[in-house]
Parts: sequence; C-alpha cells; structure tokens
Amino acid sequence: MDTGLCDVKSMFTKVLIPTDLSLASATAAERIGEVPGVREVVLFHARTSAGPLPDDEPLRQMEELVRRQDIPVEVMIAEYDETPVPKRILGAAARTGADLIVMGVRDQGLLRNLFSGNVAATVLRDARIHVLVIPRSGDGSGLLFSRLLAPTDLSMPAPEVRSILEEPVDGGTAVLLHVIESAQADSGREAADRLDALQATLSPAGREIHSLIRIGSPARTICAVADEISATAVIIPRIGKRDALGSAPLGSVTAGVVECVKPPVLVLAIPIHLRIVTRELRREEFALAEELWIDYHQLKADPGIDRIFGVFADDTLVSIARCRRHPDGYEVDGVFTPVRFRGRGYARRAMDALVEACQHDTLYMHSV
Repeated sequence: MDTGLCDVKSMFTKVLIPTDLSLASATAAERIGEVPGVREVVLFHARTSAGPLPDDEPLRQMEELVRRQDIPVEVMIAEYDETPVPKRILGAAARTGADLIVMGVRDQGLLRNLFSGNVAATVLRDARIHVLVIPRSGDGSGLLFSRLLAPTDLSMPAPEVRSILEEPVDGGTAVLLHVIESAQADSGREAADRLDALQATLSPAGREIHSLIRIGSPARTICAVADEISATAVIIPRIGKRDALGSAPLGSVTAGVVECVKPPVLVLAIPIHLRIVTRELRREEFALAEELWIDYHQLKADPGIDRIFGVFADDTLVSIARCRRHPDGYEVDGVFTPVRFRGRGYARRAMDALVEACQHDTLYMHSV
C-alpha cells in the first residue's frame, strides 16, 4: 500500500492541451481553470499535412481563453513529419514535462473503441501520465470537481485519489462507489463494512462524501451511477489491482468506463507496486498449476515425479514451469503464462528458478 503524501495542487502544475483547432478541442481551454493547481499550459497543435499553414485564429482564441483564467500559456506547433498524431502528442507531453494531458472531445462516444485509431482514444490508451477528457456535449452544470464519482475496489485510496477527494470545495460532494459483480453478491455486508471504514479514513474539507454499493457489471454500473448522481467528473485509476499483474496499458474496468461514461473522466496514472515471489510450489499447491494449465493442453501434475516452479504476483500465480523426472533426466515442459499476464517477464523468472534448482540434473526439452 502506498501511503505517500500527495497534494492536488502539485499534481497538475503543467498541463498539455492538444488541439486540432476544432470547437470540441477548445473545451479543454475553456475549462482548464477548473482544474486545481494548474500553473502553466502548453497548447499543442500537430500539423497533419505539409501544405500551407492553416488559419491560426482558433489557436489564438484558445490561447486567450487560457490567459483570461490567469494561467501562463505557451503555444507549440509541430510541423508535419508523418509520425502519427497520438505519438507526437505523447512525445510533446514528455518533452515539456507535463503532468496532465487535457483533451476536449465532441462526444465521449468517440472513445467507444480504444483501438479505433481515434487520436483522443489512442492518447488516453497509451499515456503514462494523468489524462482528463472533457466532452463538449456535457451540460457543464457545476465545476469539474464539484460532484465527483470515485469507484473503489475497497483498497486504501491512492494518495492522488485521496488528495482530490480532500481538496477544499465549498458545497462539493463525492460518491465512493463499490460495484460487486453478480457472482459475488453474497459478499455485500462485508463490502459495506469495508466501504464505511474506507470512507472514515478521509478528511474532506468542505466536501460531503457518501458511499454506495451496487451489484452488476463494474463498467456499466459506474457509467449508470455517474448519470444518476449527475457527476461532474469520474476519477478512476488507469490500472486497477487485478489488471496490474499483466501488461495492458489500460485496465479492463477503466477501459469500459471511458467507453460509456458521459461526464468528464480523469484517468489517474497511479503507480501500483506488486510483490513478486518466485519459488517452487508445494504439493498442496499443484492444483493452482493445473488451473493455469487448463488453457495449456490441460496438463496434470504428478507429485511423485514433478517439480513445479511458479511466479506469484501479490499471491496470484501468474506463470509456471515444470520439470518431470524420468530415468534419463528431467524433462522441462508446462512453461506457461496466461495471456492476461504476459509481457512482464514472468516466464523467464519461472525458468530461471527451475534451472537454478535443477542445475545439477540433466535437463531436456522436446521440440515439435
């Protein structure tokens, strides 16, 4: 658990606003003053052709919108170089040291397919810093952070989330929402107790915090509750605990939320620290290996002749490798990492442990 301190006024000091010069992208400039702690804005326009310079009046109008909110602003125009626009936006954010990317979009529905090639969706998917998406179609009733919806998995809030919830807002509200999937509906009482305990750890200044439990699909339920409470923004981590074990750039729940939510959504790039342990499985743990092998030839373990080595990430078995004793040595097989956990080097860890433990034996593998 990360217990570090975080101040919302230091989270978003430098902001990059990408713009295609449309009215929708100007929404970000119009509302940037509602984001706490912004001290500098970079307006970034990436040209998409090598022809004559387009009319820069929309860019100047956006610049003036930011200045009227007493925020210093710099304008950057990147010449066309055939690099995809999302990559250029992310590169500009890295070069300028931006803490937050704010994108105005015509409709949140533009994010319904995160792999569609849409610029905003691609930036949101691939960014490694905080991203705020503001749809122009929103009703704009209330400041961005006045009525917050904060989904929670019941773990202690990250410092970034806590800082936003505890930021002084006169008359502000926030709802801590925990969604129980239908198959786990019997855990409702325990979840309610944990949610109450979590709420008690928060010390909001001027903000009234409520808690709410719903049963259903996490993403769809979050979107429905956002409509129900007329949330002015949804704040959600980029990656949740259950997705942090893999290499997906965006967690499954967060990806689902940004595809259906209507109000602005703030996706927080919160670091998650996993405890990785690599060791040999005990005999009573062989059933865990067989669960992973269901998707790999449905292999079975034999405690009499098998040694199985596994990688555990926060107590979840994520990769395994087996050596099976034969008269002429040990056959290495069953090396498997489920798709959702791939891309983090777990299989190499499992094999390293196997080789280290069995280095004095004859090891072989069959090729097909």
